[in-house]
Amino acid sequence: MGNFKLNLTIIGVIVIVFILGVVFWWSPPSFLRPEPVKVQYQVATGGTNELRAQVIKKYGLDKKHNIDFEIISTDPGELERRIAKGESNLAEVSPFTALTAKQNNVELRIISPAVYFNYYLLVSSDSRINSLEELKGGKIGTQPKVTAAYSALAIVLKSAGFDIEKDFSILFGNIPQTVAAVEKGEADAASASYPSAAAIIASGKFRSIAALGDLWSRNEDGLPLPFVVLAANGDWFEQNKKVARQVVETILEAGRFIQERPQVISELTDYLNKYNYNTPQITALLEAHIPNMLPASYGEKEVRAFERFFARAKQLKIIPPDAPIESYLVTPADLGI
Repeated sequence: MGNFKLNLTIIGVIVIVFILGVVFWWSPPSFLRPEPVKVQYQVATGGTNELRAQVIKKYGLDKKHNIDFEIISTDPGELERRIAKGESNLAEVSPFTALTAKQNNVELRIISPAVYFNYYLLVSSDSRINSLEELKGGKIGTQPKVTAAYSALAIVLKSAGFDIEKDFSILFGNIPQTVAAVEKGEADAASASYPSAAAIIASGKFRSIAALGDLWSRNEDGLPLPFVVLAANGDWFEQNKKVARQVVETILEAGRFIQERPQVISELTDYLNKYNYNTPQITALLEAHIPNMLPASYGEKEVRAFERFFARAKQLKIIPPDAPIESYLVTPADLGI
């Protein structure tokens, strides 16, 4: 009898130790967790990725993956210059920045999609134009030819059967300038992206005739267009692959988080006030459109999306046909996700 009780005690202890081990493995107490790794996370001022960064910090999604983002927001051009010159390790930029960096003897790695292309062609509310077909022969206001926004617009239009230079006349400028041109009657349409498009449409003076991201997907087998990517300095990546994976996992979880709970956007009071997006009409548009711009996974479909985008860019000679841009792509298997 004594041995039986002893055996039961031993078995009970083993079971308790096993259960505690499983619990600690899945969710270790704070005193057993390593200190989060500090990572500078550079995003475009006012962009969708800055909004996502605010959600990440507000809800501690970075800490969940044992990293601690230091958010740095700056002008998109400056973001690209820094990482292309080797002055930063991680930034959300155009994938074509990898080619610019190569000219500076800086190797970049594209480690994840970051923001999908979601520009809209906006016309004045009283315009008679209701489609791309009706816009043909008219004037489009868009960002300068050297920008990623122009390149993506040209690629999407070509995919839909339009030649941006032959089928339209172009007025170059930033989004406020081109939208003002439409309002003055100096252009027929302007390309604009969320979040700023929300305020433009909410004004009641403009409406969309084409969702260009959706247009691309319909013509390209349902694939998204990886307009902005998470790029890493090649040397940093080789030395910090685990951290790179944690960063990507954080970005993707934030995408899922916002898609499942779009109302969190209306909770970002500082962000909304900073950019004058703090009206019910604007926040409703942000909640309806921002989630679809954010990648929530990185797998075989997303790799095909990169390959298709690069192929179309080469066909249009946006990038040289022999540009080795595919070699800069880090696949999900390479990342270990």
